[in-house]
Amino acid sequence: MLGRPSDEMNLTERDALVAHHSQRLQGLRTASYGLLLGGVETDAGERFRIGRIGLSDPDDGERLLVDWRAPVARPFYTATPLHREGVKARRRISSTDRTVTGVYDEPLLIDLDDPAVHGGGDHRDGALLAALDRPRTQHMSDIVGTIQREQDAIIRGPLAGTLVVQGGPGTGKTAVALQRAAYLLYEHRNRLAKSVVLIVGPNRRFLEYISQVLPSLGEDSAVLVTPGTLVPGVTATATESATASEFKGRLEVVAGLKRVVSVVEVPNEGVRMLRPAGLKPMALDGQLLHRVRTRGRSGGTPHNAARPKFERALLTEILRLEDAEHGTSAMEDSERRADWAEDPAVQELFDELWPLLDPVEVVRDLFSDPARLDAAFPSLAPSMRAALLRPREHGLTAADIPLVDELAELLGDDPRPAAAAAARARADRATDLAYAQGVLDMVDDIDGDEDRLAAPVSIVTAATLADRQSSRDGRTPSERAMWDREWVYGHVIVDEAQETSPMLLRALIRRCPTRSMTLVGDANQYTATDAPFTWAGLLDPQVPRWSRTDLTVNYRTPGRIMRVATDVLRRIDPGAAVPTSARDGDHEPRVFRVAAERLGEAAARATVEALEVSDGTVGVIGPLGVLGVVRDLLGPEAAKASAGGASDRLWVGTPDDAKGLEFDAVVVAVPSMPAPGVVSSATWKRLYVALTRPTQRLTVVEAGDIVG
Repeated sequence: MLGRPSDEMNLTERDALVAHHSQRLQGLRTASYGLLLGGVETDAGERFRIGRIGLSDPDDGERLLVDWRAPVARPFYTATPLHREGVKARRRISSTDRTVTGVYDEPLLIDLDDPAVHGGGDHRDGALLAALDRPRTQHMSDIVGTIQREQDAIIRGPLAGTLVVQGGPGTGKTAVALQRAAYLLYEHRNRLAKSVVLIVGPNRRFLEYISQVLPSLGEDSAVLVTPGTLVPGVTATATESATASEFKGRLEVVAGLKRVVSVVEVPNEGVRMLRPAGLKPMALDGQLLHRVRTRGRSGGTPHNAARPKFERALLTEILRLEDAEHGTSAMEDSERRADWAEDPAVQELFDELWPLLDPVEVVRDLFSDPARLDAAFPSLAPSMRAALLRPREHGLTAADIPLVDELAELLGDDPRPAAAAAARARADRATDLAYAQGVLDMVDDIDGDEDRLAAPVSIVTAATLADRQSSRDGRTPSERAMWDREWVYGHVIVDEAQETSPMLLRALIRRCPTRSMTLVGDANQYTATDAPFTWAGLLDPQVPRWSRTDLTVNYRTPGRIMRVATDVLRRIDPGAAVPTSARDGDHEPRVFRVAAERLGEAAARATVEALEVSDGTVGVIGPLGVLGVVRDLLGPEAAKASAGGASDRLWVGTPDDAKGLEFDAVVVAVPSMPAPGVVSSATWKRLYVALTRPTQRLTVVEAGDIVG
């Protein structure tokens, strides 16, 4: 029977159970990624098995697995012979699906005076080295089984505040950031499962690369975007000069965008003539327009949302003019307003004096119209003006997206669709109420024919019944957040954060006003401009309080390869800090010098050789012109493996495309490189990025003498 309290309770319980079991099922699916990570034995004789998820025996409640994020599991990652934390032995287990592939026992209760136990840090354990030597695939693997002490401190850091993680190539910045997301979702489940974590990566290929990490840890309350897809429904598809991108990233752009909006709101100068149908023209002078403009802007309402306020103010002035011309009308003011509002001349005046604007179209108009650009930024240098101007049909760039987001805030929503939707909702609601009342009337008729010996039915209104029958939004919080520009996230993680512009940071803070953020990156890999980069320069103007921690061990790039890369970095900044490689590697880097016109051909040949000797992935990194030759020579497989596509083993792209990625073998094609100072420092940093992508082998094909 409709309306019983137990019915309402059962519906609520059902929804809660569905959500609980769906989440639990997602966790159990992680078994395919390796369920058991290892275990510890304490001084007290207790044994804890550490797993991707926590598991208990359903019969007696015995704890079978401790979730790796639980406090009791922390010594599994942080205990060392010097700081045992009550642990005397540790075992790490690696597996594929349900097959154990390695067992690594590590006694911690040892004689620290024995010289044999020295000579390696806590990053030298066998499980870690085995993981580092494992061939890479198209998707990044999590590091949950081999988290190191300095990484664990970051992963388990507090939710509040902004944390900067500075780390050189291969220090595990991305893996730490993703593991941190999983930890925060576990530790602050009630908050973050509903508010969701936003993860910002440098490009679409990077998001594909990391896409399996959080699901492998049983988490799905995250939204993954790039700077070019931050605004739902808007995608950056074009590129532009570094000069134009840098300008658009400045906070001073906000004032220019405000000028763009204000200039279209009821110009004060001149007289506007209103020519209503069947009536004498009316002159709207500057004072009248000023009053209307002031009322429309009152309260700080965004431009589009203020349109109804402006319309009411203008109609009030029109009624006043009509009264002055013809005397007071016998009609009610509401009727007169409605009559005037429907006049085509008035509607045309509404659109002329307070046009409804779309943020994307405003950006297109701004950078394609010299007059608009000059009005927004009156002090532009001629060279900057030339760099910013472009055809209106030019696609949006990644630097345009924060401007679109800013304009969306300044403009607000178009009230007309909202008003129409509200009217439809009211009509639908009336229909639902009428139907529900009919059901209740029918129930009353049935009850009137019975002896009413049954238990009484609780009182149910038509509104309650209609609410129960209304459709529910079955999307998860992350699915809703993905399409809601105004969603407020519980935490934001930014990878390659050194490339974040001040305007992009402003857009991210808008999505997380608490500034609960983790920014991971490397100042030495900043390539947006030739200007020096500092974290303080980026954060201090908008984030008053932030902290920084550094990762110091390079787990990805072998020492042999890192020495080549460091030679390049030293040409830019002799004092730059470089992380220590966890292993020296088995393969010496190879360097070939060829004539400039043969660079593409030589890179293609080196790629074929790399595919033959490597069992894992191969990345080909170089300038676009050379990559085009490589794709032509290698055929369809190389074309498929471009930065926007995928291949089982081969990837082809520029250094900017390669940021955040890693490959077993890398072929770097280097054109002739003048000395630092002659060519931009960003160009040398891009070469540094390219040289630090391999985990095993590096081949450099160069036109000129730059390495060694």
